[in-house]
Formats: sequence, structure tokens, C-alpha cells
Amino acid sequence: MIAKRQLLMLFVVFALLAIPLMPTVAQDEVTLVVWDNYVRDAEQEMIETLHAQFEEAHPGVTIQRESYETGDLTTLLPRALSDEGGPDVAMINQGVANMGALVAANLLLPLNTYADQYDWWSRYGMGLHARNSAVADGSQIGSGDLYGVSNIAEVVAIFYHKDIFNELGLSVPTTFEEFEAALTTIKDAGYVPITFGNVEAWPGIHTYGAILHSYSMPQQIDDLIFGNEGATFDFDGAHQSAAKFQEWIDAGFFSPGFEGMDNDVAALGEFTNKESAMWLAGSWNSGPIIDALGEEEVGFFLLPSAIGAETPYTIGGVGLGYGIRATSANPDLAAEYIDLMTGSDAAALLFENDYMPAVAVDPSLLTEGTLTADLINAWNTISSGNAVGHYLDWTMPDAGARIQELAGGVVTPDEFVANMEADYEALP
Repeated sequence: MIAKRQLLMLFVVFALLAIPLMPTVAQDEVTLVVWDNYVRDAEQEMIETLHAQFEEAHPGVTIQRESYETGDLTTLLPRALSDEGGPDVAMINQGVANMGALVAANLLLPLNTYADQYDWWSRYGMGLHARNSAVADGSQIGSGDLYGVSNIAEVVAIFYHKDIFNELGLSVPTTFEEFEAALTTIKDAGYVPITFGNVEAWPGIHTYGAILHSYSMPQQIDDLIFGNEGATFDFDGAHQSAAKFQEWIDAGFFSPGFEGMDNDVAALGEFTNKESAMWLAGSWNSGPIIDALGEEEVGFFLLPSAIGAETPYTIGGVGLGYGIRATSANPDLAAEYIDLMTGSDAAALLFENDYMPAVAVDPSLLTEGTLTADLINAWNTISSGNAVGHYLDWTMPDAGARIQELAGGVVTPDEFVANMEADYEALP
């Protein structure tokens, strides 16, 4: 006689045999859409290496990457981030008009929780994290929640040809007066003193902006960019720098036909072909310059202060921040991606490819006399000296067009300042 326990066991076995076998389910395929501004050839292998590393660590995940020039990226993002099929991760330009506007439209995910989880806070100083932060309504940057994490440090200063300087008996200037004297010497020798291509308008923000910073105190620009109480564009340094910018244009210190010259091809070509002695430009151009000329032919120095500051106040900071679309279906995966792209592996590749990582670089890795060492030393100087400035378009989206008017002589320096002040006062 079969015991009740045995009957129950047989019933369970037969019941299990009656259940059809379910096929093994493979891990879901996930596409992580990423938009960035790495458009230069020198950057592609670096990004592809990091992406391969991420996909290997995440079976079933495919990164779909789209890259855009910064201006196009900034223009396209508001609509793209509103789309459910838009980028999960995107590089976000800082400022009220860019990051602030996206925050105000609820298109970006606050990253504070992920910053705690991955300890992003310790990657660089809190003052630099403030540049990727905004209040909830997007009306002010510099405080509020974190919406981006950057992996590159930036300095806008002077690339120069060492052999041209040697030929002309010039040394790296330590005062603004020495710099201006060098401009005259270079022009008289038949070289373009400063490469400048401004067809896209944003290079003017850097070139004029560098002169503005040279004539300004840090608090004046900080107040302007962060929207602090009492901030104004109508101060002595703004008038003086606008007049100096037009003076240099009239003296022929910039590239002939700069109004129609683009930055990434024509300006780069003029400098690397040694038609000019200097290029007032961002440190991110170092990769293409080194590809063309090597590490030792070109140096980099900070534009000296026009008001005698010991540490030159200089446009700089961190590059565009990686942010997450608020409606992304994969925010945790997106955060893992950001952690990789802003972490030590990415920093090592950035350094190997002659870029400045936002995280600190061990000084023992630097080879003195190279462009990379000059770049890192310039960054260390301004970051340790509390002299890291800002880009004007972070707050004033029409700055590029206004500077084109100034460069073209359409307005006087005083009219330029008045127009910039009116734009600033009209901001929401």
C-alpha cells in the first residue's frame, strides 16, 4: 500500500512533468544612447577604448554614441532630451542659458545620490562642482543640486612656437606690457601674432573673454556668472578690455580675415603651419597640435594680468559635464557610464592623449619642456591660486554675437558694454 506521503510526491512529480519547459531567457539587450562633443580625430580611439571596456563589463549593453560640435550639441539637446528616444547620457554645457534652462524644463536628473554613491565629490574641488550645479528652477548656477560631472580640465591661454620666439629673441612674457611688446615684434617680423578664427562666434568668447579676465578681479566675474546680488557687466575692466580688443584688431595682431575663419580647421592649420607665433585658445586643442608638431615644439603660458595680479585670472574650469536625461529608462546604468568616463581609467587615457584630466595628475608623470607639462602646470597654477575664471556664454547666450559686433567695429567699446549689460539685466 502506498503511503500518503509517497502519493503526494508522485503527484508533484507528475505535475512538474506536465509543465512545459520554458526556454532560457537571455539577458535583455539594452542600448545606452550617449551624446558627446568628442569630434576630433585625436579623441576617437580614447572614447572607443572606454566604450569597449564598459560594454565588456556589461554584457547585453550596447553604447550608441553620437558626437557633435559643442555649439550644435547645445542647440540640439533641449528637444532631444524631451524625446523618450533621446540620449540617456549627454554632455551639458554649463551656465544659466544652457544647463540652467535644461534644469528649469525638468530635462535633467539630479546627480547628488549618485555622487554620494560613487564619491564623485572627491574627484575635484567643490568650487568646480558648483559650475555643474543649479537651483531647481534653473535661474542660478553655482548652488543647488549637481547635474553634471566633468572629466576634462580647461584653460584658455597662449599656445606659442618656441622656435619663432627663439628666432625673434623673445621669452615667455611675465607682464602684460611684455606681452604687448611681443605682439609688435612678432608682427614686424612678418608673422601673425595671434591666430584667431571667429566664424562660429564662440572663439570670440574665449579671445575677448581672456582679455576681460586679465582686466578683472575674480569676484566681479564670479558675481556675473553666478547671478549674485549687485552683479553687473558695466565695470571698468569690461570697458578697458573691450577697448584693448578693438585696439589689437586695428593693429593687425589677429589673423587677417578672422571673421570668416573657422577654429578647428583654418585656425588650427594657420598655427600648426607656423604662419602665426601664438594662438589664444583652449587647452583642448593640444591633442591636434601635438599630432601635428609633437610635444616639444610648442609651449603654453597664461596671459599675464593687465592689473598686476600675481596669479593671472584666466578662463578655465572643467569641460562639459556628463548629465542624465530625467526620463531615461536606465539611470543607474547611465550613472555607471559616467563613473567610468570621469574616473581614473578615463583620466589615464586623457593624459596619454595629451589632454588635461579634471582629476589631479601625479607631477612625477610630467616631462618638463613638453606641451603637456605646460598645460598641467598652468592648470595647477590657476586652480591652486583661486584664479579659475568663466565663459561668458554660461550666463549670457548672446555674448558671441555681441563680441562679433565689437570685433567688426559695428559698436564702440562703451556701446558693447551697454549692450551686454542690457542683455544681462534682461535675463529671467
